[in-house]
Amino acid sequence: MGAKQSVPSDAVPEGRTFIVTGANGGIGYYTSKKIAQLGGTVVMACRSEEKAKKAIEQMQEENRQEVRAKRRAEKEASEKEKQRADAAAAKEEQEKKREEERKKKEEEQKKAKEEEEAKAKEGEAAKDGDKKPAEGGEAAAEGGETGATEEAAKEEETTPSAEENTTEEEGQGDAGKASEEVEGGGEGAKVEVGGAAGDAPAEHEPEPEEEIPDLKLQFMELDLESFESVASFVKQFKDSGLPLHVLICNGGLIAPALVTTKDGLESSFQINYLSHFLLTLHLLPLLKASGGTPKIVNVTSRVHSSAEGVNLENIQSQKGYSQVKAYANSKLYQIMNMYTLSSKVKESGIDIFSVHPGVIDSGFQKGYSGLSKVAMLFHKGFGKNAQDGAATTLTAVLDEQYNGKGPLYFSNCKPAQPSNMSKNEEKQATLWRYSLELLRDHVDDTILAEIGETLESIQPKEPEPEPTPEESAPDEGDKPKSEGESEKKEEEAPAAASQDEEGKTEEGDKPAEETQQEEQKTKETEQKEEAGEEKKDEE
Repeated sequence: MGAKQSVPSDAVPEGRTFIVTGANGGIGYYTSKKIAQLGGTVVMACRSEEKAKKAIEQMQEENRQEVRAKRRAEKEASEKEKQRADAAAAKEEQEKKREEERKKKEEEQKKAKEEEEAKAKEGEAAKDGDKKPAEGGEAAAEGGETGATEEAAKEEETTPSAEENTTEEEGQGDAGKASEEVEGGGEGAKVEVGGAAGDAPAEHEPEPEEEIPDLKLQFMELDLESFESVASFVKQFKDSGLPLHVLICNGGLIAPALVTTKDGLESSFQINYLSHFLLTLHLLPLLKASGGTPKIVNVTSRVHSSAEGVNLENIQSQKGYSQVKAYANSKLYQIMNMYTLSSKVKESGIDIFSVHPGVIDSGFQKGYSGLSKVAMLFHKGFGKNAQDGAATTLTAVLDEQYNGKGPLYFSNCKPAQPSNMSKNEEKQATLWRYSLELLRDHVDDTILAEIGETLESIQPKEPEPEPTPEESAPDEGDKPKSEGESEKKEEEAPAAASQDEEGKTEEGDKPAEETQQEEQKTKETEQKEEAGEEKKDEE
């Protein structure tokens, strides 16, 4: 399955609007939710209002839960950081006191040494005083008083007062407590700073929860099975006054059997491809007017590489239906259309991308049957969930490093190469013309001008007339002799030769009147001969 794909998380600029078709479930659901969480306004273009509104409610609740969880995590992290900082400060204070004690001890040792040296000198002085009794007695008395005074001062300096002892012991006790909690408490350790022992912790009232704003999501009805519904959606969106920055063509289906839409087209062909193309054509003016780098993103599939191609005689399963082929063809057409449309609007700055989200366990495989379903269930355990599948779409939509680089095909969140078939320019042109001919009644010259076309330019070509028998028959002079003789024998059948419109027989060029006269003479001769034979018999 690979590592989890990273999705751009930068905030979406204020006021940017996104349309997502098929947004009430699967990849479309998570695409819409993430864009809205980053600050975008998302229009969910779906067929079922009930399902769309239920999806919106679910997104709002999930977002509230995720925001609360994020805030709790941030608060816990902040508290742990504070605890670590307090513990570090307590430890630093403890080290500081230890250093002060060390220095104090060194001072005491130094002073004691100095006193010992002073006593030694006094002893030597006393010995010298024995030599001078009178002076020595006075000096001894005076020295004794001095020594006693110095000794008392020494004791006073080295012995702290009761108050100092109490303060020092308390400080050491606090430092020891902090040290124990830092060393034994781990990440969750609490550090008590200040406060007398035995004081009850202050009770804090719970802080009021910060308000969580709703995601900017709204529903607009769109049934891709109907060109009329596409037109209604476009009108509703335009009437809303919203700008349009990104169109995400995500909706689609896999039809288990041949189904014809309200417009008389094969369902996979229209829903997955042609209706999205019509929607795109009508929204091009809004995309061009939005500024920045507008985008059109088609959610396609790697299965496009197994498509039949652009065969107009079977482009809508006229010769037989295969759900895999029908689906693969529709996804191929999305990619081929991306290339042609990009060439038509390249001056407008619109980027057009196609994305393969991966093998997704989103319930979409319910449309498969037979061996196709077995294959999908086999891949199910190795595929992605819908949330991970949305990552490639979100990369194409949000990652600014790809701005201005369309057309591009994405797979696994990075550009890749589609099939060679999808890049066949001759086939692209055939599909382009065929598609516009089908949409001719649903566009006008204003819309077509956006792509450099007119109603006249997409007028279906008149079929060439069937050749007449005379035009299709080969020239007699061009036939081989044996073939001419063979046909002549077929024409000389026992039955009388039929006449053509000019009164000529197929045998030769004699007029019909002359032929009738000869036949009449032959008949009269035969009658005379018969009469003569009868007369002869009577005689």
